[in-house]
Amino acid sequence: MRKTMTWVLALLLPLGLVVPGAGAAGAACAPAAVEVGDVAQAEGTGGAAVFRFPVSVVAAPGCRATGSVRYRTVDGVSADRDPALAGSDYTAASGVLSWSDDTATRYVTVAVSADARSELVEVFWVSLDQPSGVVVTGRSGAGWIGDDDSPSVRGCPPEDPFCDGVLSTEGTGVCWRGTCSASTHFSVPSAGVRHVGVRTLDSGVADPGYVPIEGVTLVVPPGARRAVVRFTITAPPGREVRIPVEFYSPSSGTPGNMRTVLTLVKS
Repeated sequence: MRKTMTWVLALLLPLGLVVPGAGAAGAACAPAAVEVGDVAQAEGTGGAAVFRFPVSVVAAPGCRATGSVRYRTVDGVSADRDPALAGSDYTAASGVLSWSDDTATRYVTVAVSADARSELVEVFWVSLDQPSGVVVTGRSGAGWIGDDDSPSVRGCPPEDPFCDGVLSTEGTGVCWRGTCSASTHFSVPSAGVRHVGVRTLDSGVADPGYVPIEGVTLVVPPGARRAVVRFTITAPPGREVRIPVEFYSPSSGTPGNMRTVLTLVKS
């Protein structure tokens, strides 16, 4: 298992797709918004733990959801401090969630392997795509597999405020328009205000296909799990854009805590 910095960068599909919908009385409604939540849970020591990812839906007043979305599990990536892998750490799952004139929360259930090994927090994802009649506003939910065999194992310097197993990175996605949203996820709600610095690095390409970010600070308010950063894609539709990104702690003044590369395609 790697002991690298652990960060979360999950791409979100922006709002704005317009698909005909139906309300309580059959009137035309904007499509309902669908989002998958995060789960942080201990793995246990025998059998399998069950992670239930909530997939919530929000419709306009007087409207309900009619449509569907595909879900699938995705392994953690190389930027994660300890990525979880299907087949050894959890059981891969996929399927379709549907709504028929309702707004009830659906759940994606994933079985996580329990063991007695001391290890760091592992990360995998539940990803939503192929929406029909709904809009995906929260594309990825992070699953943090907590170790309950040796809680004192950190593998992190005590002065590093981010090396605590609460962040990770998913680095690919599709944008439906010119602006792509990405968000940092935390496995536990923030007790106080969190600040995360982010900037793009020199890609070495004359026309990188996106507007560089000189430096922004993401603010996560108390009790929240996510903060959003947006990238403007200038490349034409269909061109793959690779964005090198650096995250750092603004308070420590030490950039370079974690670097990763986003791969984005504007449809």
